[in-house]
Amino acid sequence: MSGPYVLVPIELTDAMLSSSTIAEPAASETAWNAATNYAVGAEAILVSTHRVYTNLLGGVNATSPELALTGATPRWLDTRPTLRWAAFDSQVSTQSTAVTPLTYVMLPGLINAIAFYGLDGTTLSISIKDAPGGTVIYANTIDLTEPPLDYYDYYFGRIKSLTKAVVKDLVPYANAEITISITAGVGVTVKAGMIAFGDLRALLSTGEIGGTLTGAKAKPVTYSYISTDAFGTTSIVRRTAATDLDITAQVPTSDADTALATIQEVLDVPAAWIGSDTANFTGLNVFGLASGDVSYEGPTYSIITINVRGLI
Repeated sequence: MSGPYVLVPIELTDAMLSSSTIAEPAASETAWNAATNYAVGAEAILVSTHRVYTNLLGGVNATSPELALTGATPRWLDTRPTLRWAAFDSQVSTQSTAVTPLTYVMLPGLINAIAFYGLDGTTLSISIKDAPGGTVIYANTIDLTEPPLDYYDYYFGRIKSLTKAVVKDLVPYANAEITISITAGVGVTVKAGMIAFGDLRALLSTGEIGGTLTGAKAKPVTYSYISTDAFGTTSIVRRTAATDLDITAQVPTSDADTALATIQEVLDVPAAWIGSDTANFTGLNVFGLASGDVSYEGPTYSIITINVRGLI
């Protein structure tokens, strides 16, 4: 089994998002206006923060929403990212959506990989130019369907959508222009839950013997709970879900210190952890906070244990 890898993410800035087929505000959004008489529950966005705010008090008030979130009587509640920027937070549940195509043109700087989560569409296309408006140096189109397990699955199995993807081995260009497009049939709404750019690092040297061992575990978890009221009526309170990951990997001892340093670097940083990039092992691709340890077994090899608390 290949892997493990970790995508150490970069922080996106306004300047890195060059353009998108989603406007800001989107058609379903309204920009905040200091003179508007807002009703309780009304929503408004700020382009400066790329956030949606929900009104708590109602009335007219000239204080910008991001400055009125606290105090004895907060006027606004920070609810979620705007539709344009939803794909760049750390939650798959906040998706960027658009009638096909959903396209982003990005200027992220030096990266070597992109991770996608919460995809909903038919194809994912990535095109990279060496500079804005320059020469295309990379192009790839991914069919957002899980590959069949065997011939029987090919002919008789159900079609399984691919909601995650990792595009790696990209050549870093400081001024690269990256175009990402998610498409489907005419008039179909497509979605992206998260798009993460960064530095994909293998925890063992290329070509070395080792990697993620068998027995790796992807563990779905839910934050829903069962509620029983005073009359004995029981209901399920729906909450978000996520997937945790437990993997053990064997690496050459010569790689152990580097692997340990990488784990230490991202201990408190949400990151994409990929236990294996082999087909039909997409369940071992989890975005979350990781902890782990390195056991120096001897001069030949060491054992790495990684535990990821999934955020999605």
